[in-house]
Amino acid sequence: MEDIDNYKGYLIAAHPKRNDSILRKGVILLIDQDNSGSVGLQINKPMENNTNLATIMQGLGLSYNEDTPVYFGGVENTNRIIVVHTSDWMSTGSTSITRDLAISNDMSVLVAIASGKGPSSFRAIAGYTRWLPGHLENQIDCDPPYNDISLGWNLIEANADLVFLTSGSDQWHHVINESVKIQVENLF
Repeated sequence: MEDIDNYKGYLIAAHPKRNDSILRKGVILLIDQDNSGSVGLQINKPMENNTNLATIMQGLGLSYNEDTPVYFGGVENTNRIIVVHTSDWMSTGSTSITRDLAISNDMSVLVAIASGKGPSSFRAIAGYTRWLPGHLENQIDCDPPYNDISLGWNLIEANADLVFLTSGSDQWHHVINESVKIQVENLF
């Protein structure tokens, strides 16, 4: 595996043999990594209870009528909405993740989306996934005690097309395929 110092801005796709229901066929956008650990947002699985953004916005007093799903980002803090979006819209509460991707978790992004003045592409995510220091890196590298390949990840640098053009298992297949292509190219 390529030696990477920081996985922020990468997409990781769960190994095909991963069995746990939360991460099975999951695609996670890594939004932070430092000495305290790693944080990511699972971006390809809509909430099981069919929660949509219109319902959340109406609860906040915003008018929004689109049937936009809210995605399950992970088990941590599921009552918090983080919006992954293209960087064509930014506020003081936005954080750049890659050249063309950012996240926002304040009301300004929801107000902008409701008024039709928000980012060109976005996903609303409820919750996030967190790893302790070294945990994710060991899973990616299959280092002990994470040397069970089913706990591993395929990774690829994130971009807007990979994040927004597909979802569900189609997105997982796409990230796996792109990652494998890069691994094969690096062999030769």
